[in-house]
Amino acid sequence: MNLIIQTILGNLQTLKEKQQITTQKLDTVCLQWFEADRRIIRTTTTGGREIAFRLLKEGQRLHHDDVVYLDKQLAIVVQIEPSEVMVLAPQTLPEMARACYEIGNKHTPLFLDGNELLLPFDKPLFEWLQAAGFAPVRQQRRLSEQLRANSAPGVGGGHRHDHSHTHDLIGHHHH
Repeated sequence: MNLIIQTILGNLQTLKEKQQITTQKLDTVCLQWFEADRRIIRTTTTGGREIAFRLLKEGQRLHHDDVVYLDKQLAIVVQIEPSEVMVLAPQTLPEMARACYEIGNKHTPLFLDGNELLLPFDKPLFEWLQAAGFAPVRQQRRLSEQLRANSAPGVGGGHRHDHSHTHDLIGHHHH
């Protein structure tokens, strides 16, 4: 069974509540947090099924408990593996803003879990965060809700044009 997955069907809990997943056998695709953003992934489920992801929609990202395949007998579910992380729990809005600003300046992936900020563990950054007074804690956690500065469609980093243009010396736009 060589599956090509192009869409995410929904969350496991939601599909169970809607009675769309009842008696199906569950199979799992285990991924690291940094693989969840990839558009193309080839891997094998814990049940030994060959599976390939081709997620070409802008902003599509795999999350823990995403159901990616469903029929009458089988449901395949994504599991984001826990990893070593740094946890920050800013107590005030200004402290949260400062933490996000400083971390953003270092271009480190940043995740939100409730009122906590999670970052992949990095010893120099951990020591810097300690010195800056953020009191980071080292833990094993699942990184799945990544904060993005350019999360709105058509905004920010994913900038591309389907036409060419030049700018003259004064900065005027020419097509």
